[in-house]
Amino acid sequence: MSRLFARSPHVRKEFTDLTADAGGVCYLFDTGGGAPEHICWLNGEPTRDTLPGSRFPDSRALVTAWSDSEK
Repeated sequence: MSRLFARSPHVRKEFTDLTADAGGVCYLFDTGGGAPEHICWLNGEPTRDTLPGSRFPDSRALVTAWSDSEK
């Protein structure tokens, strides 16, 4: 499954759309194998950040980025 997600922009878009339609705050894609998670959706916007990454070094940093209405 991870390879399918990693290789298919269409599959990732489907899950991003589901997150948006459900009112989700954040959608993470875990590629497995210890690689960083991909943040595909955050606060109503698609994104291409990683966790850990330069913008979000850890989960706490990601959660603090959630909009106030969603905390």
